[in-house]
Amino acid sequence: MLVTTLIVEPAQAEFGTRLAQLGAPAAVIREVSTCVAAAPAALADVYAERPVQGVVSAIRVWTGMTTYQELLQAEVPACKAALEVARPFIGAENG
Repeated sequence: MLVTTLIVEPAQAEFGTRLAQLGAPAAVIREVSTCVAAAPAALADVYAERPVQGVVSAIRVWTGMTTYQELLQAEVPACKAALEVARPFIGAENG
């Protein structure tokens, strides 16, 4: 699925690397991993109804207009809490 390739997999790699490098607690890493793993289905639902939004979201991430964290918090409500807990480790510049 395109959403997984363009948004979810890069987000998962970025979050996983950054959280591990900065010594985030295992519970935080688990919460974020669970959130991101559930994101494809949630994003597919959103983008199936509004495909243009999916294209615009991907472009905004690629161009740096938004971050994976901001995108997932806005479009996958289940991710909001996990990403807020991870914010100190992900960094302010990433959301």
